[in-house]
Amino acid sequence: MMVDLTPVQGSSLLKQAREAKQLSLRRAAAQAGIDPAHLSRVERGERQLSVEALQRLAQVVGLHELAANLRPFIGESKP
Repeated sequence: MMVDLTPVQGSSLLKQAREAKQLSLRRAAAQAGIDPAHLSRVERGERQLSVEALQRLAQVVGLHELAANLRPFIGESKP
């Protein structure tokens, strides 16, 4: 399942959350297990993330409620 994270007013929610946590794109990507170039494209609205990758990234950038809401949609929940 893919999730559309089309940017709103030039900046995605994920980018805003990442910047609020003062995480570089590379660091956030590394912590979430996502290629930095792919994350950059996601933040620009050019690509999408799988539900699994979105759940990991949401956890990294502090969107804990989103991460929790995505757990039922992935195979095996991880604490």
